[in-house]
Amino acid sequence: MKIFQNGRKRKAISPVLATVILIAITLIAAIAVAGFVFGLFGTFTSSANLASQVVTCVHNGGGAGGLVGYCEISLTNTGGSSAAVTGCSIYGTAGVVAATAGGVVVPSTPVKAGTTTAAPVNVYCQASAAGTAGAVVSGSLTVASGAPLAFTGTYS
Repeated sequence: MKIFQNGRKRKAISPVLATVILIAITLIAAIAVAGFVFGLFGTFTSSANLASQVVTCVHNGGGAGGLVGYCEISLTNTGGSSAAVTGCSIYGTAGVVAATAGGVVVPSTPVKAGTTTAAPVNVYCQASAAGTAGAVVSGSLTVASGAPLAFTGTYS
């Protein structure tokens, strides 16, 4: 196809080549949209993967005057991002033994990504009252993302 402009000849691309280019662009756009809609490309976010293991639970050894129970929990994080523990609760056989007011967890620093059992982060979940020695207790830690992390132990 020839185009005349200001008395000069100019060549344009052929209609066949233009059609092939448009079809290629349409196919690439369709594959990209389908990939995101149907999850073909995976996710691009990283998340924490916390695991807990109780080291010890003491029925009356913490707090002011030693009248408050606590559990020491060892945390590992095999995920791709850090996670902070913001609160905890301790339960016994007769219901709630203690729920920490305001989420008293020590330390309150985040558990970094890649923390393994070789160097775990130990946190202390402090109860609001003393427990009974030998009682089986369970509890949960609250992670900043809102997910609970359960643990079980026995008061010594």
